[in-house]
Amino acid sequence: MKLFLSALVCLVIITVGYSEAAAPVKKESPAQIAAKKNFEAVKSEAAKGGAEKLRELADLYYAGKGVGRDYTEAYKAYLASAEKGDVLSEATVAWMLRNGQGASKDYKKSLEWYTKAAEKGHVESQLGLAELYYNSVGLPKRDYPTAYKWYLIASGLGSKDAKAFLPRMVQSVLKEPHVEPEQKAAAEKTAQDWLAAYTKK
Repeated sequence: MKLFLSALVCLVIITVGYSEAAAPVKKESPAQIAAKKNFEAVKSEAAKGGAEKLRELADLYYAGKGVGRDYTEAYKAYLASAEKGDVLSEATVAWMLRNGQGASKDYKKSLEWYTKAAEKGHVESQLGLAELYYNSVGLPKRDYPTAYKWYLIASGLGSKDAKAFLPRMVQSVLKEPHVEPEQKAAAEKTAQDWLAAYTKK
């Protein structure tokens, strides 16, 4: 019996060793080769410091196209692009900081980047900002009037999500003791003024 088991173990070791040795080396597909070449080209262009190319490089790192997925490198490239004023990168940096992706969670910085992108008319950032104020994420307390203002602005720019959420907000929190009538009116006026100024740009 022992002899049989020893023979069986040897057979398994030989078979495994043979199958590993005989395993064919995987060849890269033409698409993989093209993706790697594209990544290297974009990386080379991004080194020149253009905001759009930095964002494009960040997108490739984030998605793992032509390179291994790397959220840390993606964050660095998005941040470099955001610091040059690219609104999509500003929004992405805010989202990554909020979720701790590629960088440590930092709600204060997330709020700052969301605000920069929101002020430029980026609707998803306006929603993100409104949500942070509404749920007091990284804030000492909920700020319903400011959340309301940003939901109004996002709705004014066509956001269906903001439009759908506003009636619920009006019914539940936009009344005393949560919000004074003057605060609600001030938020509405600020949103109207913002939208009027934005449409003139």
